[in-house]
Amino acid sequence: MDASIEYNGYVIKPATRRRGTPPAWTLEVHITPAGRRLGTRRCRAGNTYASQEVAVARCLEFGRRIVDGKIQPRPKAEPTP
Repeated sequence: MDASIEYNGYVIKPATRRRGTPPAWTLEVHITPAGRRLGTRRCRAGNTYASQEVAVARCLEFGRRIVDGKIQPRPKAEPTP
């Protein structure tokens, strides 16, 4: 399902996956500056949803909030030595 949208100069692409027992859809989105292939940010949260349709809608909302600066995703934790 390709539900990508262009929003404020960025392409927001849901990357939801079906996981777990019982199965649920994850919240993950890839955000790339429009017209570019490099510079993609992968952002995700621990939320899960019962259907793919709901997960995709929430992914797009999540992506828009990140682009608008309303949410600051946490950077990946560095492995400790």
